[in-house]
Amino acid sequence: MTDIEITVLDPLEPDDVDGAMETAELSIREDVPDFPALSRAEFIVRMTRRSKSHRKHRLIAKVDGTVVGYASLHIPLLENRHLIEFELEVRPDHRRRGIGSALLAEIERYARADDRTTLLVYIPDTIDGRPQLPHNGQHFAAKQGFEKKSQEIRRAADLTEVDDAALDELLAKSWTKAEGYELIQWINDSPDDVVEALAYLDSRLVTDSPMGDLNFEAPKTDVARIRERESDGRTAGILRIATALRHKESGTVAGWTDIVVDPGDEDNCWQGITIVDPDHRGHRLGTILKIENHRHVLRYRPRMRYVTTWNAEANDFMININEAVGYRARERWLALEKDLK
Repeated sequence: MTDIEITVLDPLEPDDVDGAMETAELSIREDVPDFPALSRAEFIVRMTRRSKSHRKHRLIAKVDGTVVGYASLHIPLLENRHLIEFELEVRPDHRRRGIGSALLAEIERYARADDRTTLLVYIPDTIDGRPQLPHNGQHFAAKQGFEKKSQEIRRAADLTEVDDAALDELLAKSWTKAEGYELIQWINDSPDDVVEALAYLDSRLVTDSPMGDLNFEAPKTDVARIRERESDGRTAGILRIATALRHKESGTVAGWTDIVVDPGDEDNCWQGITIVDPDHRGHRLGTILKIENHRHVLRYRPRMRYVTTWNAEANDFMININEAVGYRARERWLALEKDLK
């Protein structure tokens, strides 16, 4: 039996931080080879960010003084106080030695001590037409008592390969359905005259999107929470690039999308929210938001290549928009829960 030492990751211990990052990167390359790589700057930022809405807890597993396992816990502090979402990675050359089980046992102990009753993890799965994935996480999770509650597809848009002429035509056609709306774009802090509307739309995202059987409570987003998110992002060096559409006659913000660029990343950025108010659907606003915001990204990060997004597999409306503007499916992600009660 391998002697496994489980400890909390100390951000002031550079060897442990490097070991955790290397472990995570090797594990992800083994399980999802084309998943976006995480830079050291991004890893440090994610490890040290503070928020009123959640806290982070990170664990490492060592064998003979070497980091061979890593777990990151995302712990909600406002809604979803029954829940801990986590990631768990083990170096490929140290798998099937009890390291993942030891880390999960510590996660469960921590969750119970914090009165959390549900664990949530996302595991990759192969889709038709894409390379076969090893499914290591699925086999492990099944043995540990996790059950599938929902599933999403990860897609990526390669901004260097999109057909700009075709997108110009699609955008022009979409605008003919959106007369009476105006474009608003910004970086990082949202304008004061739209932030209240953004909070309203943000609070609708979970209730408007297919969630399967996930035991998940929609956030009660307000202006203060939006401003805190923006402030946290600035402190962390994150660039948040946003586009909204406003109905000129009523002044209503009808739709909103944003993309997050991690510090120093010129290769991949992350699609955040995209939502259109139900009262304003049917005007191709989602398509306009996507295309205009991709181009907004390129004005600030002209070398950016990929935008990565996830959609519930049942969300045909958003999937159709994403496919039309250049996103292509990479793999499925299964949302798995374990009940600790």
